[in-house]
Amino acid sequence: MKKGLTILLALVLFSCQENKEQLNLTQGLHISNITLISTEDGNYTPYIGHLVVEKDKIVYIDKNEPSISGTFEQIDGTGKFIIPGLIDSHVHVIPGVQGMLPHHMEKYPELAKEFNNQMPRSYLYYGFTTLINLGGISEERIASFNMQPLKPDLYHIGYSGAAVANGYPMNFTPKEYRFDSEPNFIYMESEAENIPDKYDPANHTPKAVVKRIKNSGAIAVKSYYEPGFGRLSNLPVPTRGIMKELLNEAHSNGLVLTVHANSLEAHSFLTDIGVDILSHGLWNWGKYKDVPKDSLPLEIKKMLDLQIQKRMGYTPTLTVIEGEEALVDNEFLNQPALKKIVPENLLEWYKTEEAQWFAKEIFSEQTVEETHTIYGNVQAQAMLVLKYLSDNNGLLLFGSDTPSAPTYGNQPGHNGYWELKLMKEAGVPLHKILSSATINNAKAFQLDSLLGSLAIGKKANIIMMTKNPLKDIEAYDAIEKIVIGGQAIERKDLEIKE
Repeated sequence: MKKGLTILLALVLFSCQENKEQLNLTQGLHISNITLISTEDGNYTPYIGHLVVEKDKIVYIDKNEPSISGTFEQIDGTGKFIIPGLIDSHVHVIPGVQGMLPHHMEKYPELAKEFNNQMPRSYLYYGFTTLINLGGISEERIASFNMQPLKPDLYHIGYSGAAVANGYPMNFTPKEYRFDSEPNFIYMESEAENIPDKYDPANHTPKAVVKRIKNSGAIAVKSYYEPGFGRLSNLPVPTRGIMKELLNEAHSNGLVLTVHANSLEAHSFLTDIGVDILSHGLWNWGKYKDVPKDSLPLEIKKMLDLQIQKRMGYTPTLTVIEGEEALVDNEFLNQPALKKIVPENLLEWYKTEEAQWFAKEIFSEQTVEETHTIYGNVQAQAMLVLKYLSDNNGLLLFGSDTPSAPTYGNQPGHNGYWELKLMKEAGVPLHKILSSATINNAKAFQLDSLLGSLAIGKKANIIMMTKNPLKDIEAYDAIEKIVIGGQAIERKDLEIKE
């Protein structure tokens, strides 16, 4: 009897060994005994297991340890956590420097060079392995970014967004240059007299514009509904027909339509149409701007309910408000975290009188106290909207809008981490924050076959943390390693070198 039992146990053991996954790697990575945190549908069931990468793809993920041979790096993940790399779906990878105008960059070329060399590393430092550039970008700029040895994956919306002629953001560019700088503008009869004759209306219909954007390698169409603010008001905005045609053409070309909007007027207009993504949160409440900051008007609730019903993506971009308000915060530039991702000489320049040009431009008519009061009220209303959407199963998408303006308050990577913390402050649960920056963004921008979760066949963009992001927002600053395209990088190696 004992002999038979021994033989049976031996057969079972042999069978288990035979069934053990066999992996032969040539350029591999094995992360063992780590808590895996990922989702495809927003529900998380973390478990301790193993993840194996071959070159730039995930080839194995399971509780059981595989049998591995060949060439690979071994990382013991005991007591640690891994999540998919974060996706920031609203950045502007401009050939410039936060807080600088062109003449500043000409005057201080070394500062500009240091910033642009560090910028991709700063995004990676905070776990952002994928960026979606929602401003116009040239092929030269894309090539320059991709030449950096360590960088996030970069997606874009083409050389320019689909702005209506002379509308936002074209209005910021002098008339003699604006049409060349925004070649994908939409022709409107109401602006015919203000459009140079050399531009053929047939080349600037929604259909023609979307086709050009598609052919540029873009993944989305970016449009704008912005009637103006401050000294710039009564700007041309898209008609309902134009916006519906942009949406239809985007879908016909396999693209999504994301639209700049931050006012009640804009959100109402776009919600009625049902665009794919609102690239900003609702912080300009228009006629309700003086409503108590803890009260959500019924009209806004009904509109948000319709956004939820239509599954429209909502990108809060809370750091737009904070990034401007930072200009009147004397302690902002003294944060130890900034010293790790902003070149020291640039940080010192930010503290000079010369660097305060933008603060003087937008805050010249109000005191510091008035600024904090105004911005605090606006942010409180933006957070109230975000919490309502979160509480009612709205589709939240993470985006930092880095930089939202020529402010040094929106620094690459750091601004994204700030956005994550602000979402938590607004009352968004940690699991929804994680989903917003991973699987939600991947699905919304049709990248989920490659990104957004830890799954076999997906790109090996991974973050290894010492804290659990489902329990602690500080986990996003407790990153130990970043894996980008299968390459494991120590976080400390991405810091500014003294």
